[in-house]
Amino acid sequence: MGSFTSITYSGDISGQLVKLVFNDGVYKGFISPTSTTSAYVSAGGNTFSDTVQQFNANIAFTNYVRSDATVSTIKTTGSGLFAGSGTSLTGNGSDDVLFGGDPRITHRIVFPHGSTNHIGVSAGAGVSHMDQVIITDAAGTTLDCYFGRFSDGFTTGVTNSIEVLALGSTGNAAGRTGFVGLTGPFTFETPNGSTSAAALSSITILKNNNSLREQMFEQIGISLDGGTFDAVTYGVADNKSAVFFRGVYELSELATISTMLGANNLGSASEQLGTYHLPLVGVSSGTSNYVGITFNAITGGTYPTSGSTSNNSEFDNAIGNLFKARTNTINTLNTTLRTFDGLGSIREMTTTQF
Repeated sequence: MGSFTSITYSGDISGQLVKLVFNDGVYKGFISPTSTTSAYVSAGGNTFSDTVQQFNANIAFTNYVRSDATVSTIKTTGSGLFAGSGTSLTGNGSDDVLFGGDPRITHRIVFPHGSTNHIGVSAGAGVSHMDQVIITDAAGTTLDCYFGRFSDGFTTGVTNSIEVLALGSTGNAAGRTGFVGLTGPFTFETPNGSTSAAALSSITILKNNNSLREQMFEQIGISLDGGTFDAVTYGVADNKSAVFFRGVYELSELATISTMLGANNLGSASEQLGTYHLPLVGVSSGTSNYVGITFNAITGGTYPTSGSTSNNSEFDNAIGNLFKARTNTINTLNTTLRTFDGLGSIREMTTTQF
């Protein structure tokens, strides 16, 4: 198979984002997703000519950071992914360090030993951290992923395991988000044209989809229903505003007041309250203080239909619009949660915006 141009990963776009910092594939921490390239370098990362968008990641991945480990059986080269503690980057099989790797890694693939494992034979010369890897199943269906690291060193003919991330659909694999439903063996191809094959049984899932999904659910809730207030308009000309702070007035409480005001309005003019004051509301924005609003309790609301003169009080108009605002928020939240519940891969979850 021929070589191909690696397409740079576009980065995660869903939820709370950070920018992961890497130096030759070694994880160094994270910074703000809007940080400059110079800030990336200052944090320990490699120098790049772009904004390293490919390293933008959902903050949930930082919960999967793996510790470095001393592994005495690893043979290394000058890859930067491993290092012999006593001999810089030469590696001698004694006290070599297996770095934690990219916390976004989701799968480990074990290839057979020997000359047919071309990715292993080419080792660090053939693929680097975040290079695109094309996957083709026995029926010709293609997926792609991004290279995370070699998980057992670089020795020619022995390097038989790789770890990858951002597994998703590409080419003719519309609707496919992983290996489920595909037929092995799978051929993995790196940008330099090196290929290796693996059976489905040789592919191990390292990150549980549902574990990350639950963290995404929490972020969705905060993003879509985590506000501290609801701002609504009311009045005949819809030109007045009220800010209802969450946790101060429940809709059920306001509905009860509305019912009581309606009953009161059935009495004689001398018995009607006329107005009703809510002390713990704002008038302009979520940062306004509890200045309070006195609502007309009889008329003054937006007419239900154009030209209508039926009574609708300012109070009823305001809390009716508050009910609509909160209902819309809940409906959007539930729709988004259902969407994410049906996603089949981590890559889908981190690239489906909400």
